[in-house]
Amino acid sequence: KQWYQRRVPITAGGLGNRSLRYRGGIGERGDGYRCDDFQEGEMGEEKRLYLEMKTIADVGLVGLPNAGKSSLVRALSKAKPKVASYPFTTLRPHIGVVHFEGFHRVRIADIPGLIEGSSLGYGLGISFLRHIDRCKSLLYVVDVANLDYEPIRTIQILEGELDAYRRGMSEDIVAIIANKIDLVRSKDVILDIAKAFPQYPVIPVSVKNGINTSAIRSVIEQFKTFHGSKT
Repeated sequence: KQWYQRRVPITAGGLGNRSLRYRGGIGERGDGYRCDDFQEGEMGEEKRLYLEMKTIADVGLVGLPNAGKSSLVRALSKAKPKVASYPFTTLRPHIGVVHFEGFHRVRIADIPGLIEGSSLGYGLGISFLRHIDRCKSLLYVVDVANLDYEPIRTIQILEGELDAYRRGMSEDIVAIIANKIDLVRSKDVILDIAKAFPQYPVIPVSVKNGINTSAIRSVIEQFKTFHGSKT
């Protein structure tokens, strides 16, 4: 047999929703010797099906390893992704739910850290980028105290990896979270980021110390959806 490969995206709209891809056969009914109502069975379709599940969230957190994405999810929601002082602590996406008044909420995804070359398959980049692709909007989370990658270079790397995976993907970015401001002496780094990327609001925070995290809630609140009872 010759198998043909074709990608067919399927979006599950909610619990209980179904999507028919291949039809099964028709079972045989009755007995030709003892029943007049006899129906011969028919074979169903025979195909190979590969399932690729992608995380869906309202807001995805994008950054290099150890930028503070997991800590941010813990600070904003009740999710408890692993937090440690070494890179690649997060090996799979974690979803946190941020609650707002009136039974509104925003789902935020802690996406494992990207590295330069992720779009080419370095590290586990492709698998992580697939999850980012299903987020409605994105936030850059940048470690401004990182001595190996200065903030502007970090954002350029992230922007390049996103657009290399899908053209225009970086247009989903809505803000830059400048994390770990408590570890830098000069706040000029925030002005430098804002000057280099004037299209994005820059939010200086220290997630560890709880500094200015309320500003992040204000940014993501625009993506809230209603999840209460209207009766």
